[in-house]
Amino acid sequence: MSLRNTATRQVFFHNGRFHTLKDALRFYVQRDTNPAKWYPKDDHGKVDKFNDLPVALRVNVDTADEPLTRKVGERPVWSERDIDDVAAFLATLNDGYRR
Repeated sequence: MSLRNTATRQVFFHNGRFHTLKDALRFYVQRDTNPAKWYPKDDHGKVDKFNDLPVALRVNVDTADEPLTRKVGERPVWSERDIDDVAAFLATLNDGYRR
């Protein structure tokens, strides 16, 4: 997998949930600090993290590497400015490819 042309994509993730690079980055930065923003609640009112994956595969989700180690209520590791900066950097990796 390459980061080349990442910023030109119109769909992100295995399920196509996000349609902007910044939203995809924001999800990674905030999914653990504010999971209620990104995931639905189950029948018991608990946030159902990683609900788009089969239960057996949820253990494969990276929660050990930064910035994916934060806990609910903690400040995200990246600010909105950091997200903008990373998106701008990824845009420099475009090679002009057009579908």
